[in-house]
Amino acid sequence: MINVIRSPATHLKEVPTLKRPLTVLKGIGPKRAQLLGRRGLHTLIDLLFFLPIRYEDRRRISPISETRHDVPALVRGMVISGGEERAFPGRRGLFRIIIQDETAPLELLWFNYRKAHLDGYTTKGQTLTAYGRIRLNRGKRQIIHPDITLVGDAREQVFLGYFPVYPAIKGISGQVLRSLISQTLAQGQEANMEILPEETIRRLGLPRLGEALGNVHFPPDGVSIDLLNQFKTKEHRRLTFDHFFYVMINIVMRKMFSRERTGPVVSVPKDLEDRLLNYFPFSLTRDQLRTIREIAGDLAIGRSMNRLLQGDVGCGKTVVAAVTSHMVIHNNWQVAIMVPTQVLAQQHFAYFSSLPRSMGFRPVILTGRLKWSDRLKRYEKIRNGEYNLIIGTQALIQEGLSFARLGLVVIDEQHRFGVRQRSLLDKKGENPHLLVMTATPIPRTLAMTVFADLDISVIKEYPKGHRPVETFLADATQKRKVFNTLYQRLSKGEQGMVICPVIEGSEEEDLKNVVEMHERLTKLFEPRFRVGLIHGRLSTDQKDRVMEEFRGGRIDLLVGTTVIEVGVHAPGATMMVIEHPERFGLSQLHQLRGRVGRGSRRGLCVLMVSEDSSHESLSRVKVLADSNDGFEIAERDLEMRGQGELMGTRQAGAGELDLGAVFREPELLTAAKEEAQCILESDPKLALPENHRLRKLISTRSIFPTD
Repeated sequence: MINVIRSPATHLKEVPTLKRPLTVLKGIGPKRAQLLGRRGLHTLIDLLFFLPIRYEDRRRISPISETRHDVPALVRGMVISGGEERAFPGRRGLFRIIIQDETAPLELLWFNYRKAHLDGYTTKGQTLTAYGRIRLNRGKRQIIHPDITLVGDAREQVFLGYFPVYPAIKGISGQVLRSLISQTLAQGQEANMEILPEETIRRLGLPRLGEALGNVHFPPDGVSIDLLNQFKTKEHRRLTFDHFFYVMINIVMRKMFSRERTGPVVSVPKDLEDRLLNYFPFSLTRDQLRTIREIAGDLAIGRSMNRLLQGDVGCGKTVVAAVTSHMVIHNNWQVAIMVPTQVLAQQHFAYFSSLPRSMGFRPVILTGRLKWSDRLKRYEKIRNGEYNLIIGTQALIQEGLSFARLGLVVIDEQHRFGVRQRSLLDKKGENPHLLVMTATPIPRTLAMTVFADLDISVIKEYPKGHRPVETFLADATQKRKVFNTLYQRLSKGEQGMVICPVIEGSEEEDLKNVVEMHERLTKLFEPRFRVGLIHGRLSTDQKDRVMEEFRGGRIDLLVGTTVIEVGVHAPGATMMVIEHPERFGLSQLHQLRGRVGRGSRRGLCVLMVSEDSSHESLSRVKVLADSNDGFEIAERDLEMRGQGELMGTRQAGAGELDLGAVFREPELLTAAKEEAQCILESDPKLALPENHRLRKLISTRSIFPTD
């Protein structure tokens, strides 16, 4: 078995100063420690690697009259009036403070607030500094939920300059979090945190780890705000390299070790392609047949297959997985199919159960929802070989599960699983064949680095009858027409989706926007149509339930964020509206629109661009309207990443690659791979599973924290 190195921050966690609990910090009691713990923050090292997700430029105070609509601004003015304003009974109130400088007045508004806190800022004549996004409302300038401080207050020094914004932690304000990180950095300076060889640091022109962490949390004057928000400063590059290196050395080690692995020998029927005409009510595409031949060649030679299957949305990857599974099961081996969510597991189970009995499948499903008694019964039948196709989530890698003869592992949506999950499934059999599938289009040159331990097959041809999703750009003046079209589609029995962006660093604000959008559309469409809501604050079971109801047609219109799962097949969904598409990466937008038009009716995707979108942003989003080729879009996305739009991709955990970072720093990924190869090729014995020297080397590597 391949011994995957785990816990990349192990070395730093063993530094006495850094492994202390957060309660050693001033201002952390049991209650706050519990709140931080829910975010996975328990020790000082955890807090050091809890990184900003965007930065605000608060260096220049703008005259109020020069501020522009929907553009963030830092302003300063004298308090004219302030206080709480109660609305009608049963309606929530608001808190309003009006300030004015030499040029114009400005309203500061709060709808969710602590009155006792804001009362301290309402004294007439005192001067406030405020930061937020300006909006024009009937000729009045306003900021909703601004960040404010009194001029001369001790907090003002922290308030100004480059301002880091972190993922929201319920019950912990951004001000408190920044104070805690400042304390942690001060204590970390006493510890030796460097973990890369000096030669590597010098050759790649990277800063030392302690310097990188300090400047990422509190950027010095003179650095570019654009580079900060693109995570391309030299300090961000250092942390990205550490992450890349940890993953790449595991991947390179897997590749070296797998060269010698013998795998199950699978004999392939000579008339396989003729049989497929009986198994499926359609003809396979040339790309599907070519890929099946490549896989058949891998299965027959007696060495473990390690193959990545890349294919755009709707190109028929699942059919290839079914044929591959049939070949393995035909030789009396078992197949395990691992997917990231319970909804996808149910979807795959329904698909494989619908295939002809002559293909030989005896499927079973394993998910976290199963009662323990039911799970044990299924474990026993899997162990006895009564089930030969096992479909599930991470329940497949639990210790209690063993197989009779595991010959093939299929992992769907590869970007959701890391090297560790692949290794744990390896251990369930004697070097089973591995097929990983992804609909995330990655340019081939980049894929050869990201998946260096895998052979790559690509499906680009669509099945006959496939119709690409029509994609159009629209602005606020066309919103009524867009939602009228949506209403008409729902009236015909079709389903729709409205996607709002989760803008990194403004999660609280954006979540309210999603909820408010749901409230507005509920008033507009119900009771005739049922409107559902999905976002990242729901539990896994809640999200799965909403998606299952949508897939089953019990929800007509789904409003949510990008937590809508890649790969979920809802045949009735034909229209999608995406608000602020400029906030997302092109590949992510392409994945989102792939959720509609998967049935017999053609899909429609409307990209609602902002009024103040730049020419560059509009040109970038227009790529979606001009092309339905995911690989072409990925190439364009890679070329255009320098424009600084938010990418909307989550950070990766241990053993995973953040595709946003991969697209952002492809050269750094290549450097990490070359460094890993250099280390392993200089001493091949390091790749042996029992070698503890490599374990120690890798365990000192730091990475970005789990999102």
